[in-house]
Amino acid sequence: MTTPPKPPRRQQQRAINTRQRILDVAGQIFVKDGYRGASLTEICTRAQAPKASLYRHFPEGKFSIAKTIMTDTLSMDGLQPQRLKLQEVVDIGMILAYRISNEDAMEAALKLSFENDAPETYGTPWNDWSAFNTGQLTEAQERGELRPFVDLAEQADQLAGCWSGIVLISKTLDRDMSGVERRMSRYYMNFMDSVAIEDVRRQLDISTGRGAALMRAFYEGNSDEGDGGAGLDE
Repeated sequence: MTTPPKPPRRQQQRAINTRQRILDVAGQIFVKDGYRGASLTEICTRAQAPKASLYRHFPEGKFSIAKTIMTDTLSMDGLQPQRLKLQEVVDIGMILAYRISNEDAMEAALKLSFENDAPETYGTPWNDWSAFNTGQLTEAQERGELRPFVDLAEQADQLAGCWSGIVLISKTLDRDMSGVERRMSRYYMNFMDSVAIEDVRRQLDISTGRGAALMRAFYEGNSDEGDGGAGLDE
């Protein structure tokens, strides 16, 4: 029995490009109209993709697109192990602040996460992010980086809530995401002043450009790879 030939590389790349174009366009429409207001017809028209092509990539239509945006976008891309665990706590927040300033899909994922029926439909990342933050802070506590009596679960919830609140305030006041990284840097400075022991706090890099630098290093290190990052729940 002969082995069927593999699809031409050009055909594979075209399919990848179509899928990504659909996600990019859908992200912009979700930001503008929300999940319920988004139209598959508009997505197909703007993405220049027939509905048959859309359903080939996203079998459940709009639901599959929203689910993919949530799982593919909210990732740990760019996060690297650090000598201080609290530096990693800062880093993921600054990475996501940089990405939401530069990626439509990130803004779409944030908007989708606040839809009233998100938990019952395509999911929401907030429980996973709080659990991730709790794990990070727990390890920081075990390493002696935190002040005594820090409530780990409470602070983990506040990290997620403050991060999203700062993004929403920035979008409202600036009309865009240009001020997110600056505001996020200031928030993490204040947060670490309250929870980190003094010696650790002095060693943390909480500069405005921290997220951009980490993502540049990630892109350079993965320029020849096509894999996505691990999700928040992995």
